[in-house]
Amino acid sequence: MTATPSSERTDRIVALIAPLMAHQRHKWAAQCQAYGVSMLHFQVLAILDADGPTPMSRLAEQLDVSFPNASGIVGRLEERGVVVRVHDETDRRMVLAQLTPEGNDMLRRVEETRMGHLRQLVEELTPDERATVLEALTLLAKAHDRYHTSHGEEHPGHAHGDATADLTSLRETKETAHS
Repeated sequence: MTATPSSERTDRIVALIAPLMAHQRHKWAAQCQAYGVSMLHFQVLAILDADGPTPMSRLAEQLDVSFPNASGIVGRLEERGVVVRVHDETDRRMVLAQLTPEGNDMLRRVEETRMGHLRQLVEELTPDERATVLEALTLLAKAHDRYHTSHGEEHPGHAHGDATADLTSLRETKETAHS
C-alpha cells in the first residue's frame, strides 16, 4: 500500500517539526535541572498553572500515580516553596495543591528562557520567511483549535490568540508590502 500525497506531506511536516520539538524538550529538561526539579515535578507545576488549585486525588489521576505518591511529590515541591496545600473553601475535607508566587515565578522564568530561544531562531529568518512561517503557524493554530474543540477538550491559554484575525492581518500586511 502506498502513502497518499497528503499523508506524505503530513509525514514531511512532522519530520521537520520533530527536531525543533526535541531541542525544546532538551532545553526544558535543562531548565528543570537548573531549578533543581525533576520533569515530573515540573509537570505538577504545569498542571497547577493550567488548572489552578487542584484536588490531590485529581492530581494523582493526572500524573497516573497513586495518591500516596502524589502526596510525596507535592510534599517535595512544598519543601522547595513552589507549591502549598490548602483546604477547599466549600469542603474543608478536600485538600488542594496550588502554586505559590515562587512557583509561578519559576514557571515564568523557564518559559521566558524557552521563548527566548524560539525568538532567536525566528530572528534568523528573513522578513519574508517570517511572514511565511507566521502564516503556516497561524493555520496550524487554527487546526489545533478545531481538533480540540471537536474532541471536546479544553485548551486553556490560547497563546496564539485569535488565529483567524492573525491570518487576516498577515494577508493584509503582505498585500500592502507587495503593492
